[in-house]
Amino acid sequence: MNFVNQSVFDDPDNFRRAQGVDINRKTAITDPRGRVLAYAQTGGIMMPARHELRPGTEVFRFGNSGAGAAKVAAGSWWIDRKGLDQIIRFGEVWDLSVGMAMRMLCLVPPEWSDATLLVRARVREPLLAWRGIGNSVVTPAQDGGPHVRMPHQNDIASRRLHQLFIPGLFNDASVRSALQLEQSYPLDKEAGVRGWLYF
Repeated sequence: MNFVNQSVFDDPDNFRRAQGVDINRKTAITDPRGRVLAYAQTGGIMMPARHELRPGTEVFRFGNSGAGAAKVAAGSWWIDRKGLDQIIRFGEVWDLSVGMAMRMLCLVPPEWSDATLLVRARVREPLLAWRGIGNSVVTPAQDGGPHVRMPHQNDIASRRLHQLFIPGLFNDASVRSALQLEQSYPLDKEAGVRGWLYF
């Protein structure tokens, strides 16, 4: 089977991005000669596995409503229908909004997304994705306070959610055309952080 994003999927940098590695040399740890010793890593997915997305598959992505649905749909991080159902159930059990439930299960702090838009798309042509469960996040707080720390809780079955990293959507129009944006759902910004604490 031919996959529209095969070449970008095969790029080792995209595998590292799926693991949450920041491959920007400016944030890397270097030796006195400027050679990269290590890259910063936070978030991403653990043990990414190759995953085939067949035509007709529904996928979902959260993003910022100010960016618009098309731009949100050009991002790399997605979940499948099973993942969305898990987020909705988790929110119902714990009396959380869909946006806040997504934050808890996908490990997405407010610094990364305001989660005010949910988009639904359908795969039109075969795509490859990296699939795995979320890894812990440590990132600077937006207000300059202490770092945000979100440890993964993958040892608890109800909090173990598989995410998809689909490379090539942001910078390749031919890959973007393999997804058909079907609908977008606005989400309440305040509800998406209700219960979020910085300490």
